[in-house]
Amino acid sequence: MTNDGLNICVADIRNKIYEAGLLRADERMILIAGSCVLLEHFTGKKYSYRMVDLCQMKAKLLFSRKKPLIESGYQRAAETMLAQASPDGRCELGDRRTRARELLNHIFCDILPAHGMVLRKNQLFLAHSMLDAMEMEKVALCEAEVGIGKTHAYILAAILYRLFYGVSQPVIISTSTVALQKALTEQYIPQISDILVEHRIINKSLTFVVRKGKNHYACDSRVKTYLSSIEHNNRLEDQELIKSLIAIFTGGCPIDLDGLPITNYVKERICVDRCPGTCEFASLCRYRTFLRRSGQADIDFLIVNHNLTLANILNRKNGRNRLFPEHCAMIFDESHKLLEAAREMYGTRFESVELERLAVNIYRAASNHPDKRRIILLCEEMLRQNAILFEYLKDNTKKRRSYTEAIITPDICAIIDTLITILKNLSVLFYTVDSKNHTYRRLVSRIDQKEEKLLVLADYIQSIYWMENSGATSYCLCLLPKHLDFILYEDIWDDGKPYILTSATLSVGGDFTHFMNQTGINLLEQHRIMTVSKTSPFDYSNHSLLYLPVDMPFPNMKNPQYMNSILIRLTELINQTHGHTLVLFTSYRMMEITHQKLATQITDYPIFSMGKGRLETIDAFRKSRNGILLASDSAGEGIDLAGDILSSLIIVKLPFPTPDPILEYERSLHENFHSYLSEVIVPSMLVKLRQWIGRGIRRETDTCVFSILDSRAHERYRDDILSSLPDMPTTDKLEDVAHFILSHKGSEYFAK
Repeated sequence: MTNDGLNICVADIRNKIYEAGLLRADERMILIAGSCVLLEHFTGKKYSYRMVDLCQMKAKLLFSRKKPLIESGYQRAAETMLAQASPDGRCELGDRRTRARELLNHIFCDILPAHGMVLRKNQLFLAHSMLDAMEMEKVALCEAEVGIGKTHAYILAAILYRLFYGVSQPVIISTSTVALQKALTEQYIPQISDILVEHRIINKSLTFVVRKGKNHYACDSRVKTYLSSIEHNNRLEDQELIKSLIAIFTGGCPIDLDGLPITNYVKERICVDRCPGTCEFASLCRYRTFLRRSGQADIDFLIVNHNLTLANILNRKNGRNRLFPEHCAMIFDESHKLLEAAREMYGTRFESVELERLAVNIYRAASNHPDKRRIILLCEEMLRQNAILFEYLKDNTKKRRSYTEAIITPDICAIIDTLITILKNLSVLFYTVDSKNHTYRRLVSRIDQKEEKLLVLADYIQSIYWMENSGATSYCLCLLPKHLDFILYEDIWDDGKPYILTSATLSVGGDFTHFMNQTGINLLEQHRIMTVSKTSPFDYSNHSLLYLPVDMPFPNMKNPQYMNSILIRLTELINQTHGHTLVLFTSYRMMEITHQKLATQITDYPIFSMGKGRLETIDAFRKSRNGILLASDSAGEGIDLAGDILSSLIIVKLPFPTPDPILEYERSLHENFHSYLSEVIVPSMLVKLRQWIGRGIRRETDTCVFSILDSRAHERYRDDILSSLPDMPTTDKLEDVAHFILSHKGSEYFAK
């Protein structure tokens, strides 16, 4: 389709013709000339051609023929249309930027409301900002509080970007939770796809692929092995599991293990561990087929998680095979969790048992090796040096409040260098004797991976180190690059592609400085950065109340008066709101103590404590209709408890970050504690607090009392807290809580 020799987008034009009732179901656009469009329709016997004058929005039959019009006939057809065009002058189609925005307005203002979606001005503004960022290849921080509808905004912005800019590469959507991935694939994308196809904005349904880590997928070979082992046991209790495994192996179930009725223990034994492509199922391997499909560039969306996205970036950086195809834009949803994922992926963990496990494989592989004696000697020396290394590390540590700092000495560096040399020699011995031996090749790969870890450990000047217990008698040396912000800037943001980062909590009172400093976005030139913050459309002024008591003691679990005051106030608030309560803690220990004591004092409402069975506990709380849910940070974000089930959200203690090696390093970068507190600690707390508060009101009709039982919320940090939270009435009187509930809840609320 051409216009004066230029390729142009036809999505908005096709939609205009369709909305005007001029486009038949089986008719297609084949040519645009000036303000005229040529439509082709096959009647079953011949091809009929009509023109539509976009100025008059009228259709006219031009000609019919037995064979379809080919490109050589386009010029004559164009001349014919222009000769019959409206004598009042030609309509200007406008540049693609203008047309894209007009279509975006049309979708949000006309099409979506016709399908039951209310027009939200902030959502439309957000979508325009995201489209602007994609067009201008910016890094956009788009904060959208609960109720804005950011998911629809970025999906539609991405679709129009690909349509109007002729982009064939997929858009990557990176998330933090499986729940959001399911919502995208089962709700948001199919819904938008059906609407856009119906209104002729796109010709076919949107396509997408979900990619997860290898441990989420079944390996045919490992499934067969595990199935054989439990069938051999012939136990009655294994029958249901055997049925599930047979279904996976025969294709009756997908290879995606999420959602299948099998335990984590079984998943670990049948998931893809390594996929060398040399097993008996290599030619029919469904996992490799899936990888090939997801690696193609002919899909619209590739949906992944933050860890896999960063793994792909690290692969690209280190010259390894990419996990994803090239993309035209990347959207980080739930981007407040991106830094946490980056610290996990860019950090290194070296356990005391790693080389011991490697030695077992080396001994086994060396049984038929011509240099068996030398290999055994090298292994023995490797184990000896490894033991010395961790003895030295244990002797050179400092116990901090919540972690153990590791101090790297010259002796420790010398041991690490020795281990690197040993691993190099072992790698050479196995590779040079028979490079085609699959067992040796896999072993060399494992040896090289350990060598890479040790090389990272050797660069102690550029890293933050600490020790952790990884078992009853095992230890782990952990490190993170000191300048992670600069590394992220180089590896991600500075590649010139558009990035959209969106979440309900990216700023502190509309200021994105804290987030940008942590992620390295602040290192970009200013013209490449865009920031947008849109507040929730929910009516917090009338639907919520913030309770900040003035009589709470300073938070200290070791103080019996404090613990008693918390228990009394929780009991009073729960009774005032008739249950319907979520209580958030910063300490598992305090949550357990509170649960034990509350259970003896509150009998009218069921009490739930969220341990490892997160989803089961939340479901039980929902079904209770008036229960009390005690939870830690795991329930502070990512859960949706809409309606009356959650009408009181109590924060026992302000969620200040727990001291760790990274915070300790950040403290060393500040001239004094006050600047460190105001620039790092308080902003981190406020962002987390906003996430927690966001659990309270999830729909337009929800009402909720928010209570913060930390004396510092009423005193030192009151102004910071009030400026960062939605505008809502504030009280320090307990009776106001009861009045709010009585005036906002119907009789059925109290009857439950």
